[in-house]
Amino acid sequence: MPSTSRTALSLSPEMSVEDAIASFSAVLEDLQVSHARLEERAAHVEAELCAANKELATKVEELDEVKCHLESVLTSIPAGVVVYDAEGQVQAANRAALEILGADEQEIIGSTEWSGLAGRDAHGEPVEVLCSDGETRVLAHRYSEVTRGQQVSGAVEVIEDQSVLVRAQERMHRLDKTAALGTMAGGIAHEIRNPLHAIQGFAELLVRESAGETRATHLATRVREGVFEIEAIVAGMLGIAGDGGLNLEECDVADLVEAACGAARRQCGDSNRWNIEVDVDADVLIADRIKVRQALRNLIANACDVQPDGGAVSVSATSTESGVEFRVSDAGPGLRPQDIHRLCDPFFTTRAEGTGLGLALVQRVAQLHAGAFEPDPNAAALGGASFVLTIPSQRA
Repeated sequence: MPSTSRTALSLSPEMSVEDAIASFSAVLEDLQVSHARLEERAAHVEAELCAANKELATKVEELDEVKCHLESVLTSIPAGVVVYDAEGQVQAANRAALEILGADEQEIIGSTEWSGLAGRDAHGEPVEVLCSDGETRVLAHRYSEVTRGQQVSGAVEVIEDQSVLVRAQERMHRLDKTAALGTMAGGIAHEIRNPLHAIQGFAELLVRESAGETRATHLATRVREGVFEIEAIVAGMLGIAGDGGLNLEECDVADLVEAACGAARRQCGDSNRWNIEVDVDADVLIADRIKVRQALRNLIANACDVQPDGGAVSVSATSTESGVEFRVSDAGPGLRPQDIHRLCDPFFTTRAEGTGLGLALVQRVAQLHAGAFEPDPNAAALGGASFVLTIPSQRA
């Protein structure tokens, strides 16, 4: 910074007016020079400040752009991402994380007691988690600490919803198991059927020849009924072991449902014990009439069997874009969570007198039609169990 020389104003009584004016003029000139230098310096400083402010504004704008870009990236990532600070408080969560965990932003931002996955072993292994919306999902997650130097400054958690994948794998496993058991059951059924027909013929002959002999007729009738029951089991085993052939035809859905209800009533015996309500909102379906009717009969009979003292059964058929959705509901005790994944396993039953083939056959029929069969997770309006069979319309 250049030095500034200043002229001191010195006045005395002995000075003449001219000398005083000259001294004042010198001081004034010196002040004007100093003022000009100060203005020049101020202008220079102002220019430096303007340049610094402009650079700072540019940096802020660049940071805003980077922040917006990172937020866009975070939002577009299909996996859930949750960011924590050093104290474990949630600082950010992308949209996928909120959807996966069934939470809203206000619920978790700033929280240290969030009911998410933080604190669990995070090695990417799927684990069932009860999420904030009450749904149970299969989630895989990884938890990584963020460090600055040697100090932990926070953490990032990546979450993936693998519910669909894991349940599809479980379903494929069950289908493979069903196919293997079905093949075995089919082989056994074929071996049983030939001698069974002979027994059935002898039973019919005994019934006819023992006419008038009350006890003999009764015993012969019991033998015949037993044969019919075994024949039904064999038919179910063969149905599960079916080779996949479909006899396609145009089916009137209302007639199909009515026939299935009638068959189920006959199978269950005293049909007056159950109030079967039918609601059909579908016209035609191209499918294997016999197989679909058999599947519906099994579902309706199952709904009656779980209510041995009688009760309500609801049967509905609704058109979908690809076919028809059949729903059978009952007012029975409902399904136990531990049994849901085994319901369609051949020979699995929760009833002492059950064969465990009915629902396995329904699943097989759905599989042959490239459809779907599953219990309704929201249960039934009647308070018991509800099953949904979806049959796409086939190309004849």
